Amino acid sequence: MITRGCRVPLPSRGPSDAHTTPKALYHVAHCSVVSKSRTTTTKNWRRGSVANSLESGLQESLARVAAVSLAVVLACTSPPCSAASVLGRSPTFSADYAAVVRKREGRSKSNLPSSREAEALLEINEDLFTTEALEGMSRIVHYAKFVEGLKDPEEAPGCEHCTDNRLLLEHAWQVVANEFYDPAGRFSQAKWADQLLRTFKGAPGGVLRNRHETYKAAEEMMASLGDRYSQFLPPSQYRRAIRHPQPAEREYLAAQSTGTGVHVGGHVEGGWLVDAAMAESPAEEAGIVRGDCIIEINGYPVDGLNAHEVSELQRGPLGSTVALTIAPLDSDPTPRTIYLERRPLPQPPLKQALIGLPDGPTICYLRLHYFSSEGTRAVTDAINMAEYWGAEGFIIDLRNNPGGVFEEAIAIANLMLEGGQEIAQTVRTATFVDNTWKAGSLSREVFPTQPGQLTKKPVVILTNSSTASASEVLAGALHGNHRAEIVGEQTFGKGVVQYYFPMTDGSGIKLTIAKYLTPGHFDITQSGGLKPDHACSDFPHGDRVTPENDSCILNALQLIGQKPSQ
Repeated sequence: MITRGCRVPLPSRGPSDAHTTPKALYHVAHCSVVSKSRTTTTKNWRRGSVANSLESGLQESLARVAAVSLAVVLACTSPPCSAASVLGRSPTFSADYAAVVRKREGRSKSNLPSSREAEALLEINEDLFTTEALEGMSRIVHYAKFVEGLKDPEEAPGCEHCTDNRLLLEHAWQVVANEFYDPAGRFSQAKWADQLLRTFKGAPGGVLRNRHETYKAAEEMMASLGDRYSQFLPPSQYRRAIRHPQPAEREYLAAQSTGTGVHVGGHVEGGWLVDAAMAESPAEEAGIVRGDCIIEINGYPVDGLNAHEVSELQRGPLGSTVALTIAPLDSDPTPRTIYLERRPLPQPPLKQALIGLPDGPTICYLRLHYFSSEGTRAVTDAINMAEYWGAEGFIIDLRNNPGGVFEEAIAIANLMLEGGQEIAQTVRTATFVDNTWKAGSLSREVFPTQPGQLTKKPVVILTNSSTASASEVLAGALHGNHRAEIVGEQTFGKGVVQYYFPMTDGSGIKLTIAKYLTPGHFDITQSGGLKPDHACSDFPHGDRVTPENDSCILNALQLIGQKPSQ
């Protein structure tokens, strides 16, 4: 994940897969990208940022220019886009555009253009706009007229916060319009503008009187995208998501982290599916896997409960026992009852050990639980130590690793690849590459410390159906460059990237902004995950890191033993 903090609206990211029309509805002059310890100022982070082209020509305030720059970015039909390239298509467009900006004086308070501004922009030169852009602009006109009719209701007694609430929802809407990538290709600017208007028309009196109503409206608006990874997060949830809880929340979070390690997925008839078992948790040790169905907890049927209630029933006093009745995923549907001890679930990012077979090579085993800057440092130290002790290969265990910070997967791959080898690409369309990461040539602003390739020893990666996201980036990078073999099960298949976007009141949005491709342009999402070279369905057995207790580790050791020594 990436957390991005911006003082003004965000930069254009180009079009969606479904359309050739650029998606940005406003622009930015300055923004920061933050990934734990990786921080970079990104004033020019995207070629074609509208802001940089307008700074010298228009001196209106950013808040004003941001709204009416809608015309510039929508008029560009092929990224990367710049204001100069669009303005150059019409001799009078620049002057007309400046005139439109001046019309903002005295307008209603809104993050979007007024109806007069939108109509004036369309009158400048309709030929500059694609069909999708024209439809989007026409919907903006309808919304602007609706907002202009809210002046009296928003100034009525009891509606002191209504304008601020509307501006917050408009901001959330703009972030999605500007940044959202829809892997299904269904997103439409026109439909998204309709959604904003429907949201306010559905509110009592057309206004949002308090934060509760605003957050509920934002959650419903985000849900309409149909993307399981994108959501609106109220302040407390947003702080937890980016790991910045307030002091009063830490005790609560500690209590939340005592349990069985079962991540609850979707509801089915009769119970709830397991989405994943947390690495090194009681659930993983008991062999609970993604796709198993929880029927009862302590003898209580869960069919009528929601996901939060199912999770709550698994929590309790440290050291106590909870009974889960599970209908397994395999061919035998006979339910079984499993007794699990409730234990603390927080854990360091990396577990390591030196293992081997009798008369075989010594191998460095690395169990990566999640991706973070701390984890990258731990992996770096572990590789250096393994090289010092003469280990003849590496097993990287990514089973039940749900992912984490995207850039940290890039950084770890860089430790094992030769300079110039491609790690991954993020893309917005079939023809528009957002970024390409190559070993040995990563951005010094994002990756200030780059030790380069630390080992050329053989690598085997262990995966299962809960190996997801950043885990698939690392596995795909090493496998795609023929640097590692994969043992285990087909991975989850989450080949999309999310960013966190903060709102002005402390809430935020987690949003899908791109998909990534592994070397060779392999699309993990479309393919349903990475397929193993050698199938194995065993699971980690807690602290017992031995080939006798885990057949996948045994297979990996045998594979490395067959490799010529480095």
